[in-house]
Amino acid sequence: MTRMYSIGDTVRCNKSLAALAGIAFLLCTASVYAQAERFVAYSAFAEKIYLQLDADVYTNDQTIWFKAVVVESASHRPSTVSGVLHVELIGPNEQVVDRKRIKLTDGVGSGGFELEEAYVQGKYLLRAYTEWNKNFGADFIFQTYVDVFPASREIGRNPMTSLYLNEREPGSYWLQAQLNPKLIDEEHEKQLTVYLTVDGKKDTLSLKGARNGYYPLDYPIPNGAKIATLNMETQHGTRYTKTIALRDRMLDLQFFAESGLLVDGIASKVGFKALNSLGRGVMVSGVVMDSHGNTLTPFKSNHLGMGSFTLTADSGLSYYAVLDPSSTKDVSHRYPLPEVVGEGRVLAVTRAAEDIRVAVYSNRRETDSLFVQVSCRGVLYYFIRASLKNHRITTSLPATELPEGILSFTLLDRHMRPLAERLFFNQRPDTRLHIDVSTDKTDHRKRDKMNVSVRVLGSGGEAVDAKISVLVMNRDHVGRARTTRKNLLTQLLLSSELRGNIEDPGYYFQQEPRPPFEDLDALMLTQGWRWYNYTTPPQDTFLYPNEPRPYVSGTVGGVFSRKTQEGVGLTLMTFGEAQSITTQNTDSLGHFYFELADAYVDSLDVLIQSANKSGKNRNYTLSLDERKPPAIAYDQGQSVELVDSVVSNLVQTRQERAQREYSYRLSAGEILLDEVLVERRALSPQQQKMFDRYGESDVVIPGEAIQEKEEKWSYGLYSVLLFNFPDDLRIDRVGGNGGYLQASIIGGESTLVVIDGVPVMGYSYNIIPNIPPSEVKSVELIRFAKNFSSLYREVYPEVPPLDVPAVGSIIAIYTHAGKGLFAVHKPTGLLQATVPVYSPVIEFYAPHYESPTEADLARPDLRTLIHWAPELVTDDNGEAMTSYYHSDATGETVIVVEAVSTDGEIGYKELIYEVSESDQ
Repeated sequence: MTRMYSIGDTVRCNKSLAALAGIAFLLCTASVYAQAERFVAYSAFAEKIYLQLDADVYTNDQTIWFKAVVVESASHRPSTVSGVLHVELIGPNEQVVDRKRIKLTDGVGSGGFELEEAYVQGKYLLRAYTEWNKNFGADFIFQTYVDVFPASREIGRNPMTSLYLNEREPGSYWLQAQLNPKLIDEEHEKQLTVYLTVDGKKDTLSLKGARNGYYPLDYPIPNGAKIATLNMETQHGTRYTKTIALRDRMLDLQFFAESGLLVDGIASKVGFKALNSLGRGVMVSGVVMDSHGNTLTPFKSNHLGMGSFTLTADSGLSYYAVLDPSSTKDVSHRYPLPEVVGEGRVLAVTRAAEDIRVAVYSNRRETDSLFVQVSCRGVLYYFIRASLKNHRITTSLPATELPEGILSFTLLDRHMRPLAERLFFNQRPDTRLHIDVSTDKTDHRKRDKMNVSVRVLGSGGEAVDAKISVLVMNRDHVGRARTTRKNLLTQLLLSSELRGNIEDPGYYFQQEPRPPFEDLDALMLTQGWRWYNYTTPPQDTFLYPNEPRPYVSGTVGGVFSRKTQEGVGLTLMTFGEAQSITTQNTDSLGHFYFELADAYVDSLDVLIQSANKSGKNRNYTLSLDERKPPAIAYDQGQSVELVDSVVSNLVQTRQERAQREYSYRLSAGEILLDEVLVERRALSPQQQKMFDRYGESDVVIPGEAIQEKEEKWSYGLYSVLLFNFPDDLRIDRVGGNGGYLQASIIGGESTLVVIDGVPVMGYSYNIIPNIPPSEVKSVELIRFAKNFSSLYREVYPEVPPLDVPAVGSIIAIYTHAGKGLFAVHKPTGLLQATVPVYSPVIEFYAPHYESPTEADLARPDLRTLIHWAPELVTDDNGEAMTSYYHSDATGETVIVVEAVSTDGEIGYKELIYEVSESDQ
């Protein structure tokens, strides 16, 4: 007998709503919690994050444009839990090179990263997270990788050559190479430092005995190692890095039984996945054999290395696979299948027309009822109670009664203990937004104006309120990757719910020539096996509060003790364009919370003054709540150099375009090659010492200029520098318990401080901000200083060699006393802080040709990114419009529209048309 309960029946799910009542720091009301009584997974309370990028390959003269969409995990409705999205760009050295804080309005925001010439070639990690999502771990941090190449072609010899793996005797491998540091640092002499990472294990080498400029590397490699990263550093701190695959032909073939186990005598679907040494899918074919040598069934994967077959296994036998010669050179290698258990159950799920068929098979004698729980994104939809008849249970569910996306089927015993699990993707394109895109012309020519109309209807055909983005690009902007790259559908319905990298996610949503149902199910059988993000039961603990807007929070301790103080009067002062003064008293726990007004300046300088109940300033201990970013998880396998014709063509096209633009600007007089006369100023002995070791100062700020800018409210050197020299210096608060201010040179990588020629050790940086401006003779900035790595090791001797930055800048402070750093006293009861707020907005610019001048007509327009409108909103009729001018690029042009409605429906649409030459 089978008894099925839908969500409206009396079956009670795990409680979650009650847990939320105890979250004192939940700072806004979110509709996601309206269905919390149905949640069966902790992650159902999370937010999903998606960044739409304009491309995946860039040159370092471009901007990475992105739109952010943050939705409720369970319903896909735009989230109101978070108002701030943290977006970071992380370089190949696993260091953050830039970060943005994006304002979210009803779950949507946008921004960009302006790349710089100093950005080295390599794979950059782009990640995005909210403070709220830190409760749910790395699974709900959005991550994607982009390639960055130099804008100009670099011609030169390779500093690392003759890289190969030498098997000196069976099972004994050595990595060999020839390294020439003079190709990156002509002044390098003596020994060469090499940092070597093999499959995550690090070692430091010192190479000697160069011949003809080349240092030989000969290093033992463990048998089975897959990836090696070589990072060589010259004596002046210049670095060069290369990551290589050691086993480019090694195959990893894994098998996954449907619902977890191969059970004796029960026919089971078996998924398989073949990966190369870099973890990327490869097409294979072969046969399955038993331990008696009998061939049972052939199998063949798709182009992503995945597939499935059916096997009725015998617990008295073992099973293995052998690959065909077309898949591997080692045709004798045996790939084992999972061991067969004598007793157990199999949970099978298949699609049958408009129904989803659920079957449970068992070879045990079952006396108790079994239960099947059906959920999607952590929300319970069905709870099936049944008894086995003839060792099986079968039932069907209408696919239309379940949402689109990954469904989780869990088999439970009477104690609600899980026995088996199966993931299944329910494809329902009918539930998506219907998007119509049209242009006002049928004939499209270079530099013509184009008016685009977009109409968005809900799944029921009604006009809906939706936020949409319109991306227009020439085919050369992303190449053939357009059809398989990430998009709104792939992220929210697929990638955000499975751990690990999903190759070519757009492939699974293609409808032509036919939808890849079998391939999508193979993905569920393999990558979905124990990799689902909604398995942890609901709980009543959330460690991190949400962030509805930028704010300052912390606690107040006593004058002579750390005991928190209730009722302490606090005054918050903010500076800059949005100056404000706010007062409040600490609560019963000594805690305070100040919301900040909207400001788009990256960081905002604030003062918090404490006073006792009589209003007199008191030297209370003020501590800010510490908010640490998540640990960086950079996949070094992404950095392996591979020959990719698509990427190579894109890079070549962009480099040629950059050269043509430069040539035009030079010929048009926009770039003037005038003689530059450098007049060197007289240097003090301390300045001469700095010049000899680290190079010439790029910016000199006289002490008189600093003192003239000092205000009554100023509280030290850094406060004056912050408000008056924002183009050169960035000052942030770092560290916990209130922390301290730390200065860095904008665009100068890592920054160190040297005072009167003496490096300031890392543990003394908290003293620098309070140096009185009157004591300063000058502040000088040295961008990309020489010998930076050696200085960094002196300042931070505890840092591992591999983590030492290769390049960086120096703030040189000279005082009248010339005695170096000294301690100063803070004003009574005052806390100065630099707090993050919204990042400045950068606007997308494209030329207009309504009234072109002769210069406009002569100037080449080589844009491949034609138009970017990330935050359009539909009107009452579900319509929106945008317009743009074409560039000189001809051929196939693509309009990409992505949309999310207030009800949580999502949609994706492309319109492709041809652009031809203009009439002569």
